[in-house]
Amino acid sequence: MSKSLLDQEPIYCVEQIKIPNGLPTLLKTFAKEVIRAQPENLEEFALTYFQNLLTMIKLDVTAPPPTMEQLVDMYQQTKDLEYINQKPLAEIAKTIKIHDAAIENVFKLANFPSDLVDPKEFILLMLTCTAKSFVAVLRGIFKLFGAKTGEKIPTPLFFLCAYHLAKRDKEIDLKTLANLEEEMKIKELKEVSLEDIQTNPNMVEYFKSDKEKSLVS
Repeated sequence: MSKSLLDQEPIYCVEQIKIPNGLPTLLKTFAKEVIRAQPENLEEFALTYFQNLLTMIKLDVTAPPPTMEQLVDMYQQTKDLEYINQKPLAEIAKTIKIHDAAIENVFKLANFPSDLVDPKEFILLMLTCTAKSFVAVLRGIFKLFGAKTGEKIPTPLFFLCAYHLAKRDKEIDLKTLANLEEEMKIKELKEVSLEDIQTNPNMVEYFKSDKEKSLVS
């Protein structure tokens, strides 16, 4: 019977210790994520973290990202659909010549719990492949979903995208989004622009931080 990871022979002396290449960096990165997230259940957090890491390793990094024109085209073809099965969704992406590997990468990353997918979430995840930061994705959201409407989009659509992003990026503060959403309701804004978001007090720090990162890089 094979031994489990928790039932290995003990290490008694320094001579037995052989540190694999990459282990210190891996543990350092993991520790940073734990400290930032402060999970209630460390074991569950570790399981999710390393499963996601394995998924990232399996991605085809040579896949060319979709262009904004392709994403706009895909949104226009699917905007009236609330849900669609994954296979026909992939076929739509292929018909507008989005690379097969890029499509496969998004499905791997998304790990959708059901075969039925909100096409807007899929397109949003495609968009994240073209951007390097949360703010860059926000800018892309208005270019993509507002391509035919002067880069203004319905307020509910903006928050649908924002919460989808927050679900996958722990650096996005849910309380901040909730405060922003409440403020938009009070103002009765039916549609929003990038300027509405980047000048809002709730979001200023995100844009400031992104600008500072750009200056550093």
